[in-house]
Amino acid sequence: MANINELLRNIPQIEKLMQDSDISALIKEIGKGIAADIVRDCVEKHRQSIVNGALIEISDLKKSIISNLKVKISEKIQRIINGTGIIIHTNFGRAPLGENIFNKLKEQLAGFCNLEFHIPTKSRGHRGGFCEELICHITGAEDALIVNNNASSVFLILREFAQGKEVIVSRGELIQIGGGFRIPDIMKESGAILVETGTTNITTIEDYMSAITKDTAMIFSAHTSNYKIEGFSESPSLRELSKLKSKNIIYARDLGSGNVVQPESGLGNFEQTVYSEISQGPDIICFSGDKLLGSCQAGIIVGNKTFISRLRKNPLMRMIRVDKITYMILQETLIEYVNANKNNVELWKLIMQQPINIMTKINSFLSIMKERGICDCLKITETKAAYGGGSMPGIELNSYGVEVSIPEIKANELNDYFLSYTPPVAGIVRENKYIIDFFTIFERDINDIVNAVESLVNKSKDV
Repeated sequence: MANINELLRNIPQIEKLMQDSDISALIKEIGKGIAADIVRDCVEKHRQSIVNGALIEISDLKKSIISNLKVKISEKIQRIINGTGIIIHTNFGRAPLGENIFNKLKEQLAGFCNLEFHIPTKSRGHRGGFCEELICHITGAEDALIVNNNASSVFLILREFAQGKEVIVSRGELIQIGGGFRIPDIMKESGAILVETGTTNITTIEDYMSAITKDTAMIFSAHTSNYKIEGFSESPSLRELSKLKSKNIIYARDLGSGNVVQPESGLGNFEQTVYSEISQGPDIICFSGDKLLGSCQAGIIVGNKTFISRLRKNPLMRMIRVDKITYMILQETLIEYVNANKNNVELWKLIMQQPINIMTKINSFLSIMKERGICDCLKITETKAAYGGGSMPGIELNSYGVEVSIPEIKANELNDYFLSYTPPVAGIVRENKYIIDFFTIFERDINDIVNAVESLVNKSKDV
């Protein structure tokens, strides 16, 4: 008992622990208040362990505090190295953004900006004016509107045009998007009445026609961007659905990924462009800003000027409008498309890579590793990259990666190690092998991957 009491008396005060040089260096990363809670929790667990008979040292308490502080630091939004080969990775912020955009943000948005001020007329203007003009130029739409994400786009459209009225949707298009959000649920919340027609794999124009009643307000179709129905299937074209429009019925289209460019040959059957779909007659089309557009999170609505004007005046716009940073990022991305410089958009730099570009990155990595005397644990392997983010389902791109193998360390353990490194490196575990796919690796990532592998090898030697 005397020994236990002595151990308890020797536990430092919270404030003293937080002044320890190794601990205080981490506190500034998350803030003193949160750090203090972590230290208190660690101290309480340390105290309880002593009471339960564990003979543990103050050094163990310090290690526990540092470990828990690092875990909390890892929860912050931060850079992650994407070695998964998934280009538009939902968990990693979807479309990657280039450094040029952030340089523009620093130049133009530090301080004040003309978010709602129209400089030519020296008077108040509406936010997003020029950005919406760029969208219209690219898509051929009469007008455009920007909200905070595409789910908001869908909700706003349904709320404005179909609250309390019927909306006809093919059973094959009752999609679920990321995070468990389902079209039927969004419709219910908007006040629209869902009317299903057709079957999962076959929906004809006659199915839509037979579902129309005096209470029908909208034909709604959703691009199946996150899955693909193959085999015995059929659905009407956009032109056919557009013919069902009337004075009382509008045709709204959720395009999802929002491709705005026609890529060069070699990328297979790519998604139709927004321009192409607008030309086929829908009244309204909505899509995401952070998928194939290659920009930041946003919902973009384009189409009939009268309908877009009604959406713009809807009271919900105050809640789902976007901020100056979103407008600026969208603006700079869209200007690249208008100037026919899609390869200046970070996303398209990745998509348009050739195998030789990927191998160049791998050879650069392996060359540095060889200089450091590490090469036996690394092996080049063929992989398949994917678009991801609910875009281009089932389409794969030829790629190459590096398999990392350390004796006595399992692939899942390697995965845990690399994800715990700073900066985190996300690879893939496939057939009990750990692979870093270099399709989604940037040149600036290479040195960090080198350091991560070298640290791993050195630790494995110490074991």
